[in-house]
Amino acid sequence: MHSDQHASDLSGPAIPGLYTSHPADGFVRVRGARENNLRNVDVDVPRDAIVAFTGVSGSGKSSLAFGTIYAEAQRRYFESVAPYARRLIQQGHNPKVEMITGLPPAVALQQRRGTPSSRSTVGTVTTLSNSLRMLFSRAGSYPDGASQLDSDAFSPNTAAGACPECHGLGIAHTVTESSLVPDTSLSIRDGAIAAWPGAWQGKNLRDILTHLGHDVDTPWRKLPKRTATGSSSPRNSPSSR
Repeated sequence: MHSDQHASDLSGPAIPGLYTSHPADGFVRVRGARENNLRNVDVDVPRDAIVAFTGVSGSGKSSLAFGTIYAEAQRRYFESVAPYARRLIQQGHNPKVEMITGLPPAVALQQRRGTPSSRSTVGTVTTLSNSLRMLFSRAGSYPDGASQLDSDAFSPNTAAGACPECHGLGIAHTVTESSLVPDTSLSIRDGAIAAWPGAWQGKNLRDILTHLGHDVDTPWRKLPKRTATGSSSPRNSPSSR
């Protein structure tokens, strides 16, 4: 992509109030962009408007939007952040560009999909939670006599901040006899333990119980109540709950 052009013809209707600070001419001016396959691209992008970069695959759209403009906005933001806080924020790279002026704060919605897990939130995926944790740690109000908490204490994904009941997942998984054995009229051989697999894996588990001397043919509700010892865990014993 090698051009010397204005992007004003790509702009849509202005969005009033999107930013509170406006340069005199209302443009983000990029000069000498050389990121990836860009070759000294100069472009003026209107602010407070919806602007689209179009072109064939490999023409440098992402290199200009993400690799240059957004990367430079992030670099300038990181310069204002304390060194301690920088370690909590995923940092990008310094773009290859001669100059960018009129650049406002920027947020990027990446083109690729993330790989969220059960611990993922909007904050963790966008890394905004790191800044929020730092805000609570440094600017939050603490009870009288309480010491300041590290930012990790405000994260559900660390040992310092995770709830001891749900371990940061938001849902506490508890096991009861009724959840393990929903139908007490069944024997172990007939599938009383709902979580056990079928086929040969279930047969192996039943064979182990038989070898240990447990009755797998009596209905669960008729099994004797015994105190669990060793590998034995009969009905209503603490280890079976």
